[in-house]
Amino acid sequence: MTRSVDTLYRQWLMLSRVPRYPRKISVPELKGILLGEGYEVDTRTIQRDLIKLCSTFPLNSETEGRKNYWFWIEQAVIQDLPGMEPVTALVFEMAESYLTPLLPEATLNLMLPYFNRAKEILGSQSTSALKSWHKKVEVIEKGPVLHKPVIKPELQHVIYQALLNETVINASYQTRNSEIAKDYLMHPLGIVSRMGVLYLVCTLWDYQDIKQFALHRFITAEPSTEPYRENTAFNLQEYTKEQHQFSYPTTQEPIRLKALFEKNIAWHLAETPLSDDQILMPQQDERVLLEATILETLELKWWLLSFGDNVEVIEPIALRDRFKSVAERMGEIYRV
Repeated sequence: MTRSVDTLYRQWLMLSRVPRYPRKISVPELKGILLGEGYEVDTRTIQRDLIKLCSTFPLNSETEGRKNYWFWIEQAVIQDLPGMEPVTALVFEMAESYLTPLLPEATLNLMLPYFNRAKEILGSQSTSALKSWHKKVEVIEKGPVLHKPVIKPELQHVIYQALLNETVINASYQTRNSEIAKDYLMHPLGIVSRMGVLYLVCTLWDYQDIKQFALHRFITAEPSTEPYRENTAFNLQEYTKEQHQFSYPTTQEPIRLKALFEKNIAWHLAETPLSDDQILMPQQDERVLLEATILETLELKWWLLSFGDNVEVIEPIALRDRFKSVAERMGEIYRV
């Protein structure tokens, strides 16, 4: 390898190991990295290289005691080899809109240069056909599109930091059906996004019960000095997907649902089954009988009610009786 090429590789390795502010790295740390990669260079050479590189790249340094620390400036444009391709830029651009409400502010700040770089690559001067892809795709939520509730940014930051660092928060929270806020000591366990609403999953004080709090209903939130109580048995994915806690179960065990659907309504259930053991059986009256094993939840009831008179619940009998009661009350409401 020629001397010039060897120097180029060494300097590029240094650039790739210097972190973005507020993280930083000292010259002795860089020297250790270079030695590990087979480059035997002295401290003076590394310092000279860094001074030369900062005239071309957005590097900076600060001195603490007798050590000099180097870093990429916080808003530095991403320098990547190989460069970010249009397909990768598209992923970053689309991810930004979905991840912004879910990630801690500090993490979003670290990702900002990547998001900005993606916008540059897919900008008006780009010749890539992907630059207009985000205008050609859309994700539609179920039901009418509701305006998302407003969350106070400073409170969201406190909650996310507590979740990230596994610390406790003191919070004042106002429930939907109350005009008075109450104070809570919360041990954060997870964040869930459901139909545009963000929820904090946590335990309270020294209790083990898992609770859910909508972020937009927080009045205040601040860090607490109380010790964090770790819940090693809790798994957020199991809580949401297997236990269906955000579907709001009304029974402990699954039910065998039997319901008659109008033929023109039932067709989509063949393409998107309600359960793995779902059975669809055409009937003589041209309706279709659905049988499926599923957990009885409020979400299931809302889903069945959305079909109006295009569905008749047969079993379980208790569920049928509840739908019969709802139908009778609606009949009273709409009776002229």
